[in-house]
This record gives sequence, C-alpha cells and structure tokens, in this order.
Amino acid sequence: MKSLNKIVSVLALIGMVSCNSELDEVPFSTLTPENVFNTVEDVESATVGMYIGLLDPNTWRILYPVHGFGTMGTDEWSCNAGNSGEQSLFSRYTLTSASSLVKGHWTAIYKVINRANIVIALTPNIDASQEVINRYLAEAHFMRAFNYMELATFYGGVPLNLEPTTGISSDLGIARSTEDETWDQIISDFEFAEQYLPEIQISGRATKWAAKGLLAKAYMARGGATTTANYTDPIWFEKAANKAYEVISKSGIVLNPTTPGDPMAFAQYGKQFLVSGSNSQESIFEIQFTEGPNGSGWGYRGLQGGRRFDTGLAGSFYSLWGGTGLSSDFALSFDDSDIRFKWSIGPYGLNGASARTKKWIRQWTPNKQRWENIPGTSWGSENNAIVLRMADIYLLYAEASNEVSGNPNSSTFGMSAYDAINTVRNRAQVTQLDDTYIMTDSPYTTVDLLDGISMESFDKTNANYNGRHVYYTGSLKDRFRAAVLKERSWELCFEKQRWFDLKRTGNLVRVASNASQIDRGRLTDAALADPVDKSDFLDLPVATRTHQWLPNGIQSHNIYLPIPNVEIQLNPKLNTADQNPGY
Repeated sequence: MKSLNKIVSVLALIGMVSCNSELDEVPFSTLTPENVFNTVEDVESATVGMYIGLLDPNTWRILYPVHGFGTMGTDEWSCNAGNSGEQSLFSRYTLTSASSLVKGHWTAIYKVINRANIVIALTPNIDASQEVINRYLAEAHFMRAFNYMELATFYGGVPLNLEPTTGISSDLGIARSTEDETWDQIISDFEFAEQYLPEIQISGRATKWAAKGLLAKAYMARGGATTTANYTDPIWFEKAANKAYEVISKSGIVLNPTTPGDPMAFAQYGKQFLVSGSNSQESIFEIQFTEGPNGSGWGYRGLQGGRRFDTGLAGSFYSLWGGTGLSSDFALSFDDSDIRFKWSIGPYGLNGASARTKKWIRQWTPNKQRWENIPGTSWGSENNAIVLRMADIYLLYAEASNEVSGNPNSSTFGMSAYDAINTVRNRAQVTQLDDTYIMTDSPYTTVDLLDGISMESFDKTNANYNGRHVYYTGSLKDRFRAAVLKERSWELCFEKQRWFDLKRTGNLVRVASNASQIDRGRLTDAALADPVDKSDFLDLPVATRTHQWLPNGIQSHNIYLPIPNVEIQLNPKLNTADQNPGY
C-alpha cells in the first residue's frame, strides 16, 4: 500500500520541487497562475510535492529516527554514553544555534510550508469545480498546519510565512510570532482542512480524520504548559475532548485487535509497525517510505543484532548494531503481562550464531520498528513513520476529558476517560483502570525509580508482588493525569511522541534529568523466547545507578531548540533578542 510514492508523476515532481538554494526553491520562483496552475493535473503535481517534502533526511527520514530529534532525550530512549558524534547531540542537549542539524531541520520544514503556500495561493485560479478546489486547498492547509506544528513543537513561536516565497529577495523579512500565535495559526489551518478533506484518501494523503486528530492534539498543546494558558483555561481541553470523540465515534477507524491469552498476541499488536502491516486499519496518517533513495531510518536504532536476523514466533527480523539504550525507569515500568513490552522492547542481543543472549537492563534496546529484510542502505528501509493512529486518539480523549471534569468516571463528552484508556489497555492485555487501581498506593517500602517504581516489586517471593510496578500519588485527577501520560509512553514509545508529551505537560526537564540506567538485572535464557517473559529474572534488578544517562544534562531552556544563526542573520526582522533563551 505504498501507493503515494508510486504515483508516476512523482519522479518528475521531485525534479520540479528540488531545492537549489537554502533561501528559496528557485524552480518555484517563477510559478504564476498563468504558466503553471491551469489544470487539476498541475495542482495535483504540486500537492504531491508537499508530501515528497516530508521525505527529507533533515526531518522524518533520518533526523527523527536516527539522530533522535523528538524521539530520544527523555526517560524512554537515548544514544549510548559512548556515542560522542552528532547523532548524540539531541540526547545530550548540546545542540547550538550554529548546528548544521538545527539549520537543516528548520530549512526542510519551511520548504514544505512554502510548497503549501504556493498551492494555497494558486489553486483558486485553476479550471475546476469549487469542491475540487476546496479539497486541494484543504490538503495544503493541512500540510502547512502539520509543518508549523513541527516548528512549534521544537522552537516555540516562529515567523509565520503565509504567502509563497516567489523570489530570492521576496518575503525575507518576517517577524517572529509568539508561541500562542503560532498554535492559533496551526489550529486555524486544521479547522479549515477538516471541513473540506475527504474521509478516505490514497494511503499517505491527508484525510478529514487526520485533520481532526491532529487538531485535537493542537488543542491540547494550546492549553498546555508552554503557552500562556498553562492549564488554566479548560476551553482547550473541552475542544480537544470533543474533537477526539468525533474521530472515535464517527470515523469507523478501530484498533488492530489482539486475541486474549494467545501467545501470538504480541505479534498481532506489532504487525502495524512492519512494512507488511503498514497503513493498517488503526492508522490515521503515516508518512510513506519506499526502499532505496526514498527509504527511511525507522528501525535503524533497534536491537543490538550485529547485522544478523533475530528469529522467533513472530518471524525473522534483521538487526544492526543499535547504539542506543533505554532508561531503566521506562524499561522496567511495563506491567509484566503487557504484550507491548514483548514486542517493543529488546531485552537481549544476538550472538555470532544469531541466538538470543542475555543483556543487562542497561543494554536493553528498542525493538518496535523491525526490519523484515535487509535494506540496501542503513536508512533505506520501507518502514513508514506513523504520525497518528487510533490508540493515540483514545489516549488524547482520556487526557482531555479528565482535565475538564477532574473525574475519569465522567462521560460528559460521550464516553468516560476510563473507557477510553481501557480500550487501549484491553488490547495490551493488562489490568483495567478504575478508582481502586488508580488510588492504590505502593505497598513497597522503597521508591527506587521514576513513577514510584520499587525494586521490591520484581521479587516474586514478596507477598505484594502482582506484576504491577508503577504507582501514582495525589488526587484522583492528578493520578489519572499521570496514568495517561505513562500509558502514552507504553503505547506510543519510539514513535516521536514522548518528548513533546513531556514538554507540553511541563514534565520534560523533571523526567529527563531524573531518569537513569541501573547497573544490573537480566532475564533468564528461557525468558528470552517469544513471547518474552519480563517477570523471569536471572538476576533481579537492584537500585544502583552507575551508568551515565545522557538526557540528565537537560536544562530548563532545552525544552526549545535554538533558532538557527543563519535565520537570525538573514531575516531583517529578527535579531539576537529573538533567539530562544539559553542559546
């Protein structure tokens, strides 16, 4: 179902929209209604060009999955301490305004925004019905909102360019907008897009449900910790709950099912992260990659396999060297019965005979986006980037509903927050949440890791052992808020969600600075066979913290990336005072 990338016109389009300078896409500098945008075919080619822009190595293709922008740098995942190259800069929080990675990221996103602006400006002139025109305009508004959402996520307020850059000297001077203003523009574009996008599109193209789902996420951000609202204005969470419930109740999109008690349930869950399971029934929006020049790096940072195949019940999957690790706070936090651990986490490596071998907890790795074959290059796989799926929507709804009502039992917006989160947990085959579960305090005498985790909770001889390791504190509302944030980590790990979830909720610095890797603890040989048994330890974990966790270096200003120096130097309406603090 890689149809978007296989449209015949794409090859010609890549040449048409390729960038010949850092400041302007010169081939676009001569676009006018008279010489380009005359027919539906013209606007279709330009529209596909927006999607081609998402394949840039400076964003979704390599920067996010390999260098870890937005994926590493939290309690989930980081480059190993021995990695001192540029691929570790995001994990270490040592990026500067002169970094080529930051410059490339900023430039790549604005190129796609400019393509969207061109479609918005010129599409009304084509010879087509208003319905067709509105559909293309909606796609362009979607893509502009989606890319400004990327900029707001990483940089906060940015210059809002809403007109095409038609020449190298035009539109260079644009002042920086506030973060509130940037999110308001994102919301406005998504609100336009949701009106006119079709419910069903070719895989990889924006739909009404993708617009509504990302709009719900934008509402959550607008009410969150980095804006002036800062959780004081419930209207944003009301809007988010209502919009998420629209997707839940009207889209017909459902979770991929798993069979209760089936040893293969973990593989049923994991299928959606394989090339063979891409664009599944749960998917709402995925960026489409094809093997080769338009391939991706998703899955590159996986199991420490040493260029070998890992063979188990779910199939045979090719692994490289990894180079990353998980914090113990995250790796150990899953319930012992959670099938998501059995798929998403690699608590083992491969030896010379391609057999699974025990690894200390500090050596556990991601294992979610697995490779079913050997790609021609390290980042030339067909693994898609999953931007939005239905599990995300259920959890957004649960979070937003709880923020407004203060009670996860409330069904004010159509279903209770418990019903929403338990839809996801039921698929994962873990205990359903209710007031009793949420309000139960830890029965253990120590707290050794984040989220109330005690090393005592892994000891099966302890009378309190029940396979649960995470406990919450505070009021029912506070505990449920923490439970949703944790559930999002278990469900959406390694999908470019955790960093922004922590940022928008005001938890990024606290969590990244306090996460750790404990020294020892590993599973038995028998536990490594599929489905992996997380509860079967050869050496129980102990609360020692002797290994450097790179994200511990985070400082308060690191919740934003620096604006590239070149942008401040070349934009006459920016100066050094516009740089994000701390840079």
